[in-house]
Formats: sequence, C-alpha cells, structure tokens
Amino acid sequence: MSVAVVHDRAIWDAFVETSPDKLLYFQWDFLKIIEKHSEYTLLPYGVFDDRTKELLSIFPLFYYKKWGIKFIFSQPPRSLIPYMGFLMNPGYYSLRQRDRETMLNHVVQGIHQEISAVSPNYVSLSFGPRVRDIRPFLWRGYDAGITYTYTIDLIRPADTIWNLFDKKCRAKIRSAEKHTIRIQETHDAPTFCSIIDERYRQQGLKFPFYGADYLMDILAAFPRNVKMYFLYEDTRIIDLAINYEYHDRIVLWMGGISKDKTIPSNEFSVWEFIKSAKADGLKILEIQGADIKRLCEFKSKFNPQLESNFTVRKKDFIGKSSELIYLKFLKRA
Repeated sequence: MSVAVVHDRAIWDAFVETSPDKLLYFQWDFLKIIEKHSEYTLLPYGVFDDRTKELLSIFPLFYYKKWGIKFIFSQPPRSLIPYMGFLMNPGYYSLRQRDRETMLNHVVQGIHQEISAVSPNYVSLSFGPRVRDIRPFLWRGYDAGITYTYTIDLIRPADTIWNLFDKKCRAKIRSAEKHTIRIQETHDAPTFCSIIDERYRQQGLKFPFYGADYLMDILAAFPRNVKMYFLYEDTRIIDLAINYEYHDRIVLWMGGISKDKTIPSNEFSVWEFIKSAKADGLKILEIQGADIKRLCEFKSKFNPQLESNFTVRKKDFIGKSSELIYLKFLKRA
C-alpha cells in the first residue's frame, strides 16, 4: 500500500459516497471550507493498493504551526466538527477478521508514517461512531480517549418515542405548545452568531467557531443538508438551531440558546425536529454531544441511546507543555 495526497475532488467525493461510514464532513467542499476559515492546511490523504491502484481509504488531516509548535488534527478546534477520522472502502467490511485487521494495520501504518514525516508535537484524531478498532494506533504509541453522543431511533412510532420522554419533559413541551411558537428556516448567519456570541460572553467563553462567514459558506455549499432555524414567539426570536441531514441521520448540530426562560423552547424544538425527521424518512436523530454533565441532564430527558466515539492522541514533551495553554486559549477570550 502507498499513501498520497488526493487532489481530485470527484475521486474523493465518489469514495465518500460509497463508504458505509460516510459523514457530511468528509465531503470535499466541507473540508475546503474548514481549511479556508481555520487557517489550517488540509492534507487529504488517500491510501492506495500498489497493485490495483484502488483507493482503499481516505484520511483527511489538518496541519497547523503556531509559536514554532506543529499540530495535526483530524478536525481543527473551533470547527464544531465532533469527529472525523478516516473512511474505508466497502470491500473492507466483507473481509474476514484477519484480513480486515491486516488491511487496517497497513492503512494506519501508512498514515502514521506521513504524520511522522511532518514531525508534529501534538496529534489529535477523533473517529466516527462506527470506527471500533483503534488498536493499530495504540500499537504505535498513541493514547486512547473516548467521547459520547446521544441518538434516538426514529424508526419507532412517534407515540413510542414520546411516551419514553421524561415526564417533566413532556409537560414542558405541552407548556410550550400553548404559546404561538413557529420554527422558520433562515439564512441570517450574522444574527445567529450575534445571539451565540452574547450567550458565550455571559459565560466568559470565547466565540465557539469561525463566525458568520463560515456558516454562510456551509449553508451555500450544502443547501439540501444543512438548515438554520429561528424559533419565534410572535415576532421575537426565542431560540435558534442548525441541523444537518446526511445519509439516514439528522444531527441537532448547533443552537439551543433559549432567550426566554419562561418558554421551554429547547424541549419544544427537539420534539418538532423529531417529528419532521420522521416525516422525511430519516432513521436516526443525533443530539450532538454527551460529555458535559449539565448538558446531559437536559439531553437525557428524551431517553436517547448513548453512543461512544474513540479519540487518539500523541504528543512529545513540547506538545504536552503547550496543550493546556493552546487549547485553553482557543476556548476562552
């Protein structure tokens, strides 16, 4: 096997569409938007079979150098991408276990060599929910971590989903329904970001992503997949959301900033998005992120399933010393 940077968008996107683990973030345009707004350099690696020239895996990475320190991420901080990692071609999943392990080990070995050639001080890779075998990274000295997210099975009847909500959650939704709430799609990224910025400033936090231009580029590139919404009570904006749909999954991606604490708009919007996604034939709804306790207390009210994702990191002495300073700088003003 050999590793090379893939320059052909058509080849890249065709591979993404054939992979069982495909995510919207892997699309070429999404990666380029991240590169444009993050100031990281995209390294769109492909792993090829030397004999057949078949593309076996794609493995996008992002490189950044700051203060003389080299960083490699599977997705840059502040991109709001929860996980990325790599994709394997469909043939991988039909192999016998020994052959799968051999192929995966070769893929990881090739990418590990490319990473080592850059000599980064800090490497952080976060994988999608279907990547369960990270042993080849552990064998090469990476440390493992785990993150969590919530999902709701939309194949079940709506009544079944509703009846499994926490009792207080159902009461709040009924309370919200007494108000004149409407959910309206919008492209007003500046207003969306202004509301987010206000809430984060109240918490002493830095604005969490690259800004309105970043959102506008994503909305323009993926109008069928990514939707921005404002929730109104009469003419007042009381909440906001950005969701994306891809394959058979809808992800509640950003938002949940309730501007009127007397109206349980968060609970109301989740239930409305569940009903809408079911009507569109989607199979899974993801309430993104289940790692912060205070947020889990809200999200778990919908009786979701817990999904886990693996992360791996590798850092030298300089990387260890700079990690806390750099990542803290990214999170706080």
